[in-house]
Amino acid sequence: MLRTTGSALFSVLIVVGAVILVFGVPIGWLWIASQFYDQTGAVSGSVAAFIFFGIVLTYSAILLLGSWVRGRFGPGASASERDVHRSAWNRSMRDTPYRPGVHQADPVERLLVATAIVGGVAFLIWFAFFAGAPFPNTPG
Repeated sequence: MLRTTGSALFSVLIVVGAVILVFGVPIGWLWIASQFYDQTGAVSGSVAAFIFFGIVLTYSAILLLGSWVRGRFGPGASASERDVHRSAWNRSMRDTPYRPGVHQADPVERLLVATAIVGGVAFLIWFAFFAGAPFPNTPG
């Protein structure tokens, strides 16, 4: 019971972290840009570039931090070079056979996969219901 509760809590934390990464980083950079941009209305190209590069740099830093954490504390941190676990998508056909459930994904990998899923679903919902029609409504 305790293990199931801990696993469910960990899954909830992963989803919350993914939502923070998907929505928090862009909204944070929008807020930072709003502190420098004192006008109302549409933003200029330089402000949009500032927001874009801030988001890209933040995600790059998060990926570097996740890679560092995974290298220090993740699976294979103390294993020899030939004992390193490879994900199913990164395996050779000559490699050892894949056995589902033998190797569990580490928390960093789970967080980044959940981030991609949450971001994709959020984009699909926005595109389908809130973005408006990109094409004219009249035929012809």
